[in-house]
Amino acid sequence: MSQINEQANGVPFDGGCDSELETRGLCLLSLDGGGVRGLSTLYILRGLMQRLNDEREESNLPRVKPCDIFDLIGGTSTGGLIAIMLGRLEMDVDECIAAYKTLMKTVFEKKRSLFSVGLTGNIKARFSSKALERAIKSVIEARGIPVDDPFYVKVEDEQLRKCKVFVCVKAKETNHISRLRAYRLRGRSPDTFTIWEAALATSAAPTFFDPVQIGDRTYVDGAMGANNPSFEVEKEASNIWCEVSGRLEPLVKMFISVGTGNPGINPVSDRAWKFVSESIVKVATETTETEEMFSSRWRGHLDARYFRFNVEQGLQNLGMAEYQQFSLISAATDEYLESGKTGPRVRTCVLNLRNKSTADSPNEDFCLEQAAAQEREDQNKHRETQSITATEISELIGRGNASLARNQHSNSHKDLVDAYNNFARALRAKRQQVPPPSAKDLARTYQKLMSTCLRLSYYLDFPASKRVTYVSEAEKFGKYALENAIKSQNDGRVAQMQFYLACVKAREIQLRMDSEGLIRSTAQLPEKEAALTSLRGALLYLRTIGSVDMSVYEAMADEYLPYLGDGDSARVAS
Repeated sequence: MSQINEQANGVPFDGGCDSELETRGLCLLSLDGGGVRGLSTLYILRGLMQRLNDEREESNLPRVKPCDIFDLIGGTSTGGLIAIMLGRLEMDVDECIAAYKTLMKTVFEKKRSLFSVGLTGNIKARFSSKALERAIKSVIEARGIPVDDPFYVKVEDEQLRKCKVFVCVKAKETNHISRLRAYRLRGRSPDTFTIWEAALATSAAPTFFDPVQIGDRTYVDGAMGANNPSFEVEKEASNIWCEVSGRLEPLVKMFISVGTGNPGINPVSDRAWKFVSESIVKVATETTETEEMFSSRWRGHLDARYFRFNVEQGLQNLGMAEYQQFSLISAATDEYLESGKTGPRVRTCVLNLRNKSTADSPNEDFCLEQAAAQEREDQNKHRETQSITATEISELIGRGNASLARNQHSNSHKDLVDAYNNFARALRAKRQQVPPPSAKDLARTYQKLMSTCLRLSYYLDFPASKRVTYVSEAEKFGKYALENAIKSQNDGRVAQMQFYLACVKAREIQLRMDSEGLIRSTAQLPEKEAALTSLRGALLYLRTIGSVDMSVYEAMADEYLPYLGDGDSARVAS
């Protein structure tokens, strides 16, 4: 429960301020299959991790790898191979990119056959499974790990395992998707595969490689049925953490799904067999349908917690084995990440990831507490939404606005708490409306909560630590507002929220500089410079939007720029 709700004795609110969820909640990562296009997946992850680590370094925190942040990584085909490298081999993204490029070139450089047909009428694989096996073993050995090390690593307490990894395969005998795990589920025996066997099995794409025989079972990759393994990641997370409570939603802090780019309708440039082409098109269709079903089913639960990243243009004609096209993959992915649609989503995603604790794993007590809190939350929502009408929601918003009508420095603590509780009740009711409110409407309400929290940070009777907490709350509400502004496709609202979040960051730096007893040292110069660049950039972006009263934003900037060491007026700052 948020600090503001405790102070106000208000009803619990689910807008993202639960500090336990923010620091210990589950971060889940799902990785699609796609041959050499898996390099696009890695470039997207590099963009996320670079921004996250840049911001951590500005706060004097050490750099982290995906295995430090994500509690569960699941992948299919080459997505499974990447999951193993990031999670089981504990690579950082740059190491993984280098290894992946070498592996792809080694495996796809020499075709064994061009869809040759054997005596039995079966199509022979185009590439050597032995070459793939050797390449995978080389990656493992380069990490200083014995080549026959088991995929499963025994630990004293599975709850304390930081990053769990699984890959999707299809058992040829049953034609069903199976998961090979580097951990053990309660009540089940651990998998006995080696690392290279698991990697080979998940990479064995039909027609590209021969099926993989491990023990008495034969496996191919899980692309047909789970090329986008989001549902597999969801089901596996439920198996791990929800055995008792049965509810995954209140445990999820972040769910990231990364694709390998839109393959178009002809992803195999040298297709020779019609049914092979049809199979690959079916995989592409299933991947898209899985994304649509998954995002629809989780809408309302995750809001700003679910992110799907997938290059939309530039990779349509790229075959799964065209390793010569690394530069094309890089260019298309960079263009996607820098686009006006994707850039703000990356920033919002990283804002969420920043709060993840790298020390505390979600244990059974945490899972039960979150499930119980969600149950209470649901009951409160039900009671409130039964009694609150649309007219009353408008009245709550009006009462909150009235409490904030005065200058921010003259608001009493009671004014601010009343405003917070009125806005929170209104938002809670809005989220239960049928039909649901527009993203623009939600963005406005989240913005009001952000502004209220920011004003609470100026209440001088509070110790510095509590004022910093309110700034943190303001940042969380701000990122929800930004996410909904992006959904509304309103450039003006997006620009406003980016500016407000830059002001929140400036306020955070000021408080940290003024509270020597709270932080060991003052904010470092690089962090101040980065925040200054962000604030001035946001102000410039606002100036490009028509019909915006810049006097309001320039006045705010004049207040916050000095916190960052810039004495120029916002009207002359460039």
